[in-house]
Amino acid sequence: MFAESYSIIDLLLEESFINYCKGTSEKDVNFWEDFIKSNPDKAAIVAAAKENFILLHSTLAAADMEEQAFRLKKAINSSLSIPVIQMPASEKKKTSSSTIKWYKAAAAIFLITTVTYFVIRYTYNSNSHNSNKTYTAANGERKNFQLPDGSFITLNAGSNIKIKEDFGKYSRDVYLSGEAFFDVKHNEKNSFIVHTSAMDIKALGTAFNVKAYQNENITETALIRGLVEVTLKESDNYKMFLYPNQKIKWNNIAGIPEEKPNTQTKKIAPPLAADSLRKTLAITEDGIIKEIAWKSNKLVFDDDQFEEIALLLERWYGAKIIFKDSNIRNYRFTGVFEKEELNTVLDFLQESKNFNYTVVDNEPVTISLSK
Repeated sequence: MFAESYSIIDLLLEESFINYCKGTSEKDVNFWEDFIKSNPDKAAIVAAAKENFILLHSTLAAADMEEQAFRLKKAINSSLSIPVIQMPASEKKKTSSSTIKWYKAAAAIFLITTVTYFVIRYTYNSNSHNSNKTYTAANGERKNFQLPDGSFITLNAGSNIKIKEDFGKYSRDVYLSGEAFFDVKHNEKNSFIVHTSAMDIKALGTAFNVKAYQNENITETALIRGLVEVTLKESDNYKMFLYPNQKIKWNNIAGIPEEKPNTQTKKIAPPLAADSLRKTLAITEDGIIKEIAWKSNKLVFDDDQFEEIALLLERWYGAKIIFKDSNIRNYRFTGVFEKEELNTVLDFLQESKNFNYTVVDNEPVTISLSK
């Protein structure tokens, strides 16, 4: 069996691993220490197996193994009706050998039973204490965080990320709902992976933006620096690389690359090809990268639908926007705003399209849009 596929039980039955736990073989100790360094994702299972070995070794040391096997045999014989066959005198030696094999089998059963107990106990304890830590930015705010591994995250409004308490020790997995910019600290032995409902983004010392709001149909990853590997969960885990100034914009419902709609007919997902999925980042005439403009308190619209803009404004200002007329949902706008009040933004949009709005000072503030 190849070492990378070992389970805790496999490790405890492996002679070289037992020597490693006992420290009786320098060769085996070096092998398993190198294995842990080369496979950091397996460090947890190796540590768990070593802990179980120590517990098991202590348990077995408290009782003689032969005595335990004898008792086990006696218990089995008392509960099962096993026929007794009288062997000829000439086969006494064979009988003795058979008895020894039986003792070994009984000892093995005892070993596996004991190991199973400690594995279950360890798994229970691990799950009990492996809680998550959550970072949150409410509507109307943005927050900066530094993760335990030294990576920096900027959370956009209405977003949260979750990490495990042991983040950075054996893995660096981040679970995102919403939008966040990641400036990842490089660690070639411990990959940084952002998980969303539609895609996973694996980074190796890089800076990128991920947008994955639960109430939107689009998931987007935009790479600013470095290299990322994107796995599309809804397309048989198709993998592709993004390079600087590239992005992928994925329609979570249709399961296809997102494009500007030009028909009311539902699209059928085409065969995937990395070149067709990659898009260039949107950059304004002033050199503003649309995908990360929010980090600089800038609102950037680039021929975007009013319905999409409304969601952005709700998060940005902590407001609630209601369309009284469905026709204006499809209005499209282009513009850049920096630290403007919500009324100012709406007044500017009114100059290019015909619509009215009313403001109700509820909690949150409610904006009604109509013709």
